[in-house]
Amino acid sequence: MKTYIHLLGALFMCYTSIIVANDNMQPFPFSGELTLSSNYNAEINAFWLQAQPLSFQGVDNKRLESFSLLGGNTRAIVISQGRNESVLKYKEVAFDFFRQGYDVFLLDHRGQGFSERFGGDQHRGYVNNFQDYVDDFNHYVTALELDKKYQQRYLLSHSMGGTISALYLAQYNHPFQSSVFYSPMFTINTAPLPNFMAKLIAYSSASVCSWFSDKACYVPGGKGYQKKIFENNQLTTSPRRFDASQYDFEHFPETQLGSATMRWLATSLSATEQAIEEAHNIDIPILVVQAGNDQVVNGEGQHEFFDNVTYCKFNQFLTIEDAKHEILLERDEFRTIALSHTLQFLSKTAQGKRSCIK
Repeated sequence: MKTYIHLLGALFMCYTSIIVANDNMQPFPFSGELTLSSNYNAEINAFWLQAQPLSFQGVDNKRLESFSLLGGNTRAIVISQGRNESVLKYKEVAFDFFRQGYDVFLLDHRGQGFSERFGGDQHRGYVNNFQDYVDDFNHYVTALELDKKYQQRYLLSHSMGGTISALYLAQYNHPFQSSVFYSPMFTINTAPLPNFMAKLIAYSSASVCSWFSDKACYVPGGKGYQKKIFENNQLTTSPRRFDASQYDFEHFPETQLGSATMRWLATSLSATEQAIEEAHNIDIPILVVQAGNDQVVNGEGQHEFFDNVTYCKFNQFLTIEDAKHEILLERDEFRTIALSHTLQFLSKTAQGKRSCIK
């Protein structure tokens, strides 16, 4: 069994930075692509029927929906999702972590999934202020009382959820002992425009649009929900996992979401900069998992964020070559690397901030 792992540069204060081109090692049992259909499989769907829903009020009394999968475990994982996602996308991920002995908690951020929508209609990807996501998340985690119920507590996030998690960890007292960021959104790909110009245009356009319409303006070329096809998609190279994620959108139309709005883009671009600036306030070990073929977010911000966080003994930056943005929906050869490193990282970081130096 051949492993292609290259160390990137010299170690700096024991930080580990690894580029992984391919790795077929699987020390943990995970769900495999061959077991999946266009709707995951019977075992995963039966498992998801155990999910316990809970509604609560976020900032400005907006309704948020969350789900939990409880098995009496002593370890807990909270997942902060990306833009245009719902908890349903994480059925397979939750299944895998639950089998490894973790209770799993998932939240649909405001304006998407099963949570309350904004922006003028059901399909506009909108948030007034990015900080609302962060404050919502704090309300949610506080209500879970994880430190009273679990010996070990971890935060996992993807894409936009990574920005939310980074700001939350930097701003609030929290119960987590470590955090994993998959394809975190610390620099949005706004090519051909540089981020600063895209931000200026987005803020200006959002303001002008509000003068003439009660509905938030889409980004250029944006539109309401449309079913996506696998060919030439920017998210994953796994047709089975792609089809399964799209199946849920089609069969639960209340979770459908269209393109981002100018307001979402403007406040998100500001939030990515803020997350990098405030990274030094994060004092628990982190693992950043970068997709080597990511066309949605850029890698520069991920490196800047990692360089700015507090030094912790087990901090790690992992690049999975050729993987696309949706690492947790990728082919087994990529997904297995990400999940295996995650579980190894979590097992090492139970001591949390005690391994960190300000």
